[in-house]
Amino acid sequence: MRIPSCAFVLVSFLTVSLVQAEECSTALWKPYSPRDEIRPEFQIDKQGGLDGQPGYVIVHDQRDALDGAWKCELPIEGGQYYQLSVAANLSEVSEPRRGVYAEVWFTNEKDQVVKYESGDQSRPYYAAAAEPDEAGWTRFTGTFPAPKSATKGVVKLQLRWSPESRVVWSDVSLQKADPPKARKVRLAAINYRPRNSKSSLESLAQCEPHLAEASDQKADLAVLGEVLTAVGRPDSFEEVAEPIPGPTTNRLGELAAKYDMYLVTSIYEKSEYKIFNTAVLVGPDGKLVGKYRKVCLARDEYRKGVAPGDSFPVFDTPLGKIGMMICFDVHMPEVARGLAANGAEIIAMPIMGGDPNLAKARCIENQVYLVTASYSINDDWMQSGVWDLSGTLRTRATAEDTVVIAEVDLAQPYLWRANMGQFRPRLRHERPGNILPP
Repeated sequence: MRIPSCAFVLVSFLTVSLVQAEECSTALWKPYSPRDEIRPEFQIDKQGGLDGQPGYVIVHDQRDALDGAWKCELPIEGGQYYQLSVAANLSEVSEPRRGVYAEVWFTNEKDQVVKYESGDQSRPYYAAAAEPDEAGWTRFTGTFPAPKSATKGVVKLQLRWSPESRVVWSDVSLQKADPPKARKVRLAAINYRPRNSKSSLESLAQCEPHLAEASDQKADLAVLGEVLTAVGRPDSFEEVAEPIPGPTTNRLGELAAKYDMYLVTSIYEKSEYKIFNTAVLVGPDGKLVGKYRKVCLARDEYRKGVAPGDSFPVFDTPLGKIGMMICFDVHMPEVARGLAANGAEIIAMPIMGGDPNLAKARCIENQVYLVTASYSINDDWMQSGVWDLSGTLRTRATAEDTVVIAEVDLAQPYLWRANMGQFRPRLRHERPGNILPP
């Protein structure tokens, strides 16, 4: 949102409540900019923050490359976890996604960036943004480990690359916190292709022994293959297409409840005159959690008249935030990035086949866990398995008609190379804005 130029004139008259930051010699907060040429205007509004607290203001004029932050150094105890919490009013910021973020560095008394016991160099941590409240305040929070040799936490509250904008930071704290609780999830990939089935329900019946096996291994989420109710049948895709919810999702719900797990597969969905290749997520309560319509269709699909989807929904479950994509979607980086940008921690992908290197790439670039359920066991084709944040295939099916399971911890931080730190929180701020070609 751009603010009118008159707002900047108004700011200059608020001398009673606004104090130029440079004049606050006793304040802990200090203005920072990497270069004087791109230095924005800094102000302290004594009562302009959240609930009448002080507000730390950064103002950008019409130039599009200004960059600056409020910076504060706070004493910390090394080897402990700390929670950063800060509110920002973004209602007058033109580029909030890329332009506004809160970070913390851990340093020693010599202002040197320190290393963890593993030898990895400490890198800045980025707080995650919640949805704004009715007054326009967005809360940024995150809990991070300080290396044992650290003595200071350096907090930076940033506004960059946002012409004609004004952000107000307020209610800042960096407090000792308990380590994040483990969030262990058991993910199952099922390699099974129905054979000689005469109906969708018969196809599901053929899969049930594998669901029972996954349940015996305490799976929390199990993923089956693509268009499960169409493979192994002579019927056309038009004949097997059905509404969602419908007979197949109802039966999937019964199976999910029976085996106490979340289930994902894809089926052909009929909606009015359209047919979609749709992934469904059903929960252990037997209810349909949500669906995703395949966005990037394979050539054979759109030539038959299958319609593409147009969104990247993510579903917040007790396990974590789950997204879905289907087969050819993995060839296009926008799908996984769209799901990750919407918060997905786990992506379930029913797939006929594809290059396994693409699964690895999608995990690395988006820092997500990926569960792939295919009908192949070839090394050079997409396997049924579980991929982690490093792109490593944790487990894979090496024989047909098998179930493989990997346990992952969604709370475990992953340092993507020593010089990158935790990459996932950076996705919001680093991915390009509206400059990509159409």
